[in-house]
Amino acid sequence: MADVFRCHERSGQRWTTWPRPSLTTPGARWPQHPASGRRSPWQRRPRPLPETRHRRRGCSRWVHSVVPPSRTPTGNSIKSDKSNVLSEIIWEDPMQPSPYTPGEVARSVPGRSVPLGQIEERLAYLSDLQRLVGRIRVDQGPRGVGKTSLLHEASLMATRRDILTIWVTAGEASGLATSIAREIDRATGEWSGRRDLTERLRGLDVGLQVGVPGVASVKASWKPDDLPDAGPPAGTREFEDLLVATHAVAVEHGKKGLVLFVDEIQDADLLSLKLLGYGWQDFQRERPDLPAAVFAAGLPSSKQVINDAVSPSERFAFKTLGGLSADAAMIALAGPARELGVEWDHDAVQLAVDYTKGYPHAVQLLGSYAWEAAALPDPGARITRDHVRDAIQHTDDDLQELYDSRLSRIRVPSERDFVRVMSALGDGPIHRNAIAHELGQATTSISSTRQALLNAGVIEEAGRGYLQFTVDGFAAFARQHFGFSTAAERLKEEPNEDS
Repeated sequence: MADVFRCHERSGQRWTTWPRPSLTTPGARWPQHPASGRRSPWQRRPRPLPETRHRRRGCSRWVHSVVPPSRTPTGNSIKSDKSNVLSEIIWEDPMQPSPYTPGEVARSVPGRSVPLGQIEERLAYLSDLQRLVGRIRVDQGPRGVGKTSLLHEASLMATRRDILTIWVTAGEASGLATSIAREIDRATGEWSGRRDLTERLRGLDVGLQVGVPGVASVKASWKPDDLPDAGPPAGTREFEDLLVATHAVAVEHGKKGLVLFVDEIQDADLLSLKLLGYGWQDFQRERPDLPAAVFAAGLPSSKQVINDAVSPSERFAFKTLGGLSADAAMIALAGPARELGVEWDHDAVQLAVDYTKGYPHAVQLLGSYAWEAAALPDPGARITRDHVRDAIQHTDDDLQELYDSRLSRIRVPSERDFVRVMSALGDGPIHRNAIAHELGQATTSISSTRQALLNAGVIEEAGRGYLQFTVDGFAAFARQHFGFSTAAERLKEEPNEDS
């Protein structure tokens, strides 16, 4: 009985694959070659000839190359001097890929117990009491704080409660409502008894005559075979009927309710936002016993976009998602590694927490680079302070690219001046009066510029009248970009006359 360890041996041009037996199995023996009867490499270690051993980065293979004693190569010279290689053995062992996911949906969301608890309570209200969740929850925050990961975890929670989940990402040219219809058709396409739902999906031309003002000139219909090219929905009532029919067929197939999950809601078209807002207002008044809900996530501009689109915006509950606490960041770093049998030294994880300052994207970046610096550690290994120092250098490079990308998108002169002045005033929260004073303008005169930067996710509110950059370290990058520094930075740069 062989376990996951294997080795491949080349002698001349001939390769042999040897499994390693499990020595805990009674009667297990080291294998011999089935034809020649030679002993396997597992028995022949240590070898009598010099050998080089290296592990290819990102690969699960140890490579042994055996050469004549008088011609022992070093480094990578084996690759260029194959004539000297008598034999080569590649040992395969289990590789532990990084459990950290920078730029992806995180596998866990530590430090988000409060919003997850609130979502769990609403899902219980929906599934257990069979009631409508009357307000559409929108978690908003800058990029990199884990909004999509939070929404994904909420989707898993709903699935565990046997609720039909429909996930869409706003921003498609066909419109958010059309994306919802397409995903409903995909999720229920194999179900029986969906005649009424199919009718709701098929033709909504009648809605163009009685529906939302301003769209009567648009000729569109929803059909299951051409939904990707369909236009916006015809009217609020037709959209409501679609959701009611979806819930009805879901109940027939054992589901306890319907939840829509909308990511990047700030990119949604105004018509679809109207349908959601007015639709949920009608549901709350007419169908409070419809077990349905909407959870969304978006940039800080989401609130302004929705308020501009929907007059009954009180149907939306806006929540701000910020950085992680020190304890949550520590769990986000040490937890995934511990699940794979790898521990972080205390001083290593403390250094990582101090460096990332609770920014979730930086936490995932540093964790991933520390894992690589530790050479994809096996169970029982430890991540040390030296690994973290190496990871910080690579994380710095990635964050510099992030800062540069954000700054390059700020092209309006007044907005660049705002960022330049705000960064010059320091790293922490800055009062808007101080920014206006440095710009030589009245506080009211900078309101539109401030709002534009808030909508872009560059800055965020930090208390009454105070602003701060959404990503720690951006202020220092902006100062370097604009060619100046704070007084504290100048003191660090000046030589000590006493030394």
